[in-house]
Amino acid sequence: MKETVCKEIYKVLEKSKKIAAVRPYKSYEMSMEAYNKSREFGLKTEEGFSLVAMSFACRAKSEISQMLDCSLRALEIFEATNNVDGKIKALNLAGIAYFYSSMYEESLRYFLEVSDLASNQGDEFMLSCVMNNIGEIYRESSCYKKALDYFFKSLKLSEKNKYQMNEASILGNIGEIFFNEGRYDESLDYYSRSYDILVEKNDLLTMGDIENRLGKIYFSVKDYIKAEEYYFRALNRLEEVNNKYFTIDVLMNIAELLSCKKDRNAFIYSEKAMSYAEQINAKKKMCHVYKYISECYESEGDYKSSLEYYKKFYNINEEITASNLGNKLELLNVGLKYIKENEKYEKLKIRLEEEISAQTKELERIRKANEILEKRAYEDELTGVPNRRSINFCLNNTMEEALLNDDNMVLFMIDIDNFKKYNDCWGHSKGDFCLKKVASCIKNIQMERKDTFGRYGGEEFVYFAKSITYEQSLELGNSIRNEVEKLGLNYIEDGQTNAVTISLGGITGKAARLGSVSKIMAAADKELYKAKEAGRNKAVLRLVD
Repeated sequence: MKETVCKEIYKVLEKSKKIAAVRPYKSYEMSMEAYNKSREFGLKTEEGFSLVAMSFACRAKSEISQMLDCSLRALEIFEATNNVDGKIKALNLAGIAYFYSSMYEESLRYFLEVSDLASNQGDEFMLSCVMNNIGEIYRESSCYKKALDYFFKSLKLSEKNKYQMNEASILGNIGEIFFNEGRYDESLDYYSRSYDILVEKNDLLTMGDIENRLGKIYFSVKDYIKAEEYYFRALNRLEEVNNKYFTIDVLMNIAELLSCKKDRNAFIYSEKAMSYAEQINAKKKMCHVYKYISECYESEGDYKSSLEYYKKFYNINEEITASNLGNKLELLNVGLKYIKENEKYEKLKIRLEEEISAQTKELERIRKANEILEKRAYEDELTGVPNRRSINFCLNNTMEEALLNDDNMVLFMIDIDNFKKYNDCWGHSKGDFCLKKVASCIKNIQMERKDTFGRYGGEEFVYFAKSITYEQSLELGNSIRNEVEKLGLNYIEDGQTNAVTISLGGITGKAARLGSVSKIMAAADKELYKAKEAGRNKAVLRLVD
C-alpha cells in the first residue's frame, strides 16, 4: 500500500515541478496535497520532498520567507533521515531564498555546503547549478572576476554532461558580465550561443529575455536598426507567452530607443510599461518607469506632471526600501526557528541583533537621503531658491486658490540685465556669485511678504504675489529692482564701471481674467521685453481688467 502511495506522491510532485514556472499557485496546491498524503501515511522522505516542491512553488510566487520556511523544514527531515540528495535540494533552495533578499553572506554559506555535498556525491548536475548560483552572488556584488571563475567552472560541467538549459543560463550570465564591462563583442558571442540553445529547446520566455539583451548591446554601440529589430522580436515573443514581467523591460528599452530618435511614440511604450508594472505590482519596475516618465515630462517643460510622477517614484522607492529591510529580518527570524540552542544559534541571534541595528541605521540614512532627494527635486542647486519644476507646481496651486477666492494677483518675469557682459568681464564663477546674490536679495523680500519666488532658468526668475492691487504691484516691482541695484555688483565695459540691474515685466489683475499660468507667464514675458527695450533697469506692468 505504502509503495503505491509513494509512487502517486512522486508523480504529483513531478507534475507540480513542471508547472511551477507558469502556474505556481496550482503547483503549490498539488505539492501541499502530496505533503498531506505523506504525513497521513508516515512517509518522512516523501514529506521532505513535498516541502521541497512547495518551496519551489513559493519561489515562483515570490513568497520568499515561505520559500525559506519550507526548505528549512525539509532540511530538518533530510538531516534526520540522512537523505543527502534531499539535503542538497533543500540547502540550495534556502541559499536561493537568501540570495533573493540580497543576504549574500547567508546565501553563500548554504551554497558552499551544497557544493561540498554535491562533490562528495558526484552529483555534477547540482554542482553545475550551485556554481552558477555562487557566480551570481559575486556578479551581484560586482566581483566580476570571481563570478566568471564560477560561471566557467559551471559551464565546463554543463557542456561535458550536456545540461543544455543550464548551459544556456550560464552563457547568458557570462554575457551579462561582459556587457556590464563594456566588452560588447564578447557579450554578443555568449548571448548568441545561449540563444541558439534556447531556439533548439523552444524556450520562448528565455529567448525573449536574450533577444532583449541582444538589443541592448546594439543600442549601446548605436546600431539602432539592429537594436529595434531585436527589441520588437523580444516584445512579440514575450507577449505571445503573456509574460508581463520581462515585457516591461523591453517596452522601456523601446521607449529609450525611440526617444533617442526623437520619435513621439516613445511615450506610448513607457505608458504601456507603466500599465503592466501596475497590473502585476512589480514595484522595482514601477519605480524605474515612474522616474523615466517624470524625466520625460521635465524635458518637455510639463513640470506639474513631472512632479506628480516623481512623487510616485519617491513613494514606491520608500516602500521597496521598507519591504527589503522587513524581508531580511523576517528571513533571519525564520532561520532562528530551525536552529537549536547551540553555538550556531547564538551566532545567528547575534547576527539578527546586528542586522536590526544596521537596518535602523540604514533606514535613518535613507530617510536623510530621501530628504536631500526631495529638496533637489524642488530646489535650484546653485541659488538655493525653488527651481523651475517647483515654481510651476506652486504657481498652479496658488492660481487655483486665487481663482476660488476671486483674488487679485501679480506675476513678474525678472531678468538680470547684461548678465553676459558681467560673465565676460569676471568669468563664470563670479557669474554664479552674482546669481546667488540677486536670488538671495529677492528671496529676502519674498520671505518677508510670504509670496512665491524662484529661478526659472539661466538669469531669469519668477515672482508671484496675490491679494495685491495694481499700485501695490508696481511698488513691489520697483522695490525689488531698487534692492538689487543696491547690492553694488558691478562690471567693466570699455573702461566704464556699470552696476548690475534687473528688468521686470509683470501682469496683474483678477485671477479669473488672466487665464492659465502658462498664458500669464507668456504675457509677463512680453512686458519684460518692453522693459528691456525701454533701456533696462525698469519695471513694466500691465493691468488686465
